[in-house]
Amino acid sequence: MNKFSSKTKHIFASAAIAGVMAFSGSAVAGPFILAGTDADDHGSVSGGVNQDGWFFMQRSLENLAVAASLTNTNKHVVNLGSLSGSQAGSAAASAFGLSSLVGSGWSFSNVDGATDITNFFNGTGTVNINNTSLIMMDSGQNVGGGSDATERGIFTTNASVIDTFLGNGGGLFSQANGYGWVSALLPSLTVVSGQSSGISLTAAGSAAFPSLTNADLSAGPYHNEFTNIGALTVLGEETATGDFVIIGSSGGSVSAPTPVPEPGMIAIFAIGLAGLGFARRKRTA
Repeated sequence: MNKFSSKTKHIFASAAIAGVMAFSGSAVAGPFILAGTDADDHGSVSGGVNQDGWFFMQRSLENLAVAASLTNTNKHVVNLGSLSGSQAGSAAASAFGLSSLVGSGWSFSNVDGATDITNFFNGTGTVNINNTSLIMMDSGQNVGGGSDATERGIFTTNASVIDTFLGNGGGLFSQANGYGWVSALLPSLTVVSGQSSGISLTAAGSAAFPSLTNADLSAGPYHNEFTNIGALTVLGEETATGDFVIIGSSGGSVSAPTPVPEPGMIAIFAIGLAGLGFARRKRTA
């Protein structure tokens, strides 16, 4: 198993801030979670309950859906790039289908293929960015049926569209797909590729994902870490080293995440629901 070649030294990480956030002085900015995991490849369903990585995906959707900064009211989750019925497609569908969103009137769609994804972003598809509240992205080549290189290239081409979507109050959950689109938006945020295992939730992560365990997150290896994260919140880190594996923001686009201005509480049910705070990095031996 290869280890990451670049490691985090020390980076100041903020906890989530509640309430409505301003974007570019006017629009409300939505929440997002960026994970270095391929949780879609390391999960399943048992007894009608999502297990391991699929449970993490479920909790991520539930977190984003109730964030105060998610002001987009379409109540529609769209998964991009996964083949329907594949491991990636089944993981996304199960994460949504067994979540609390279903009972709250949300719907789910899967959009696959270069043409349909392009039409999603330019607003001409039946399912498109203008009738979507939450975007999901799979872990690409790390999972069977995940988005291919062409589809991931379309993500990068439309990086500014994704950023505007967030800036206008939409939400996003993404996994280890190489994050070329993030690099296009925020070159200072470094995405380190490789393979390692063992993820521990931070205090902010435990608050954001109720009943999710470190074992759920560590059911398989992960493939991306993040450095130079600036104002983003650390939700999960490598158990042995404390390197950042899951990060997010309660409000603010990827290119301009909202910083936390003052200390306070981090014991919140979900990012953006309640509390202000600075999260201390937590290392687990």
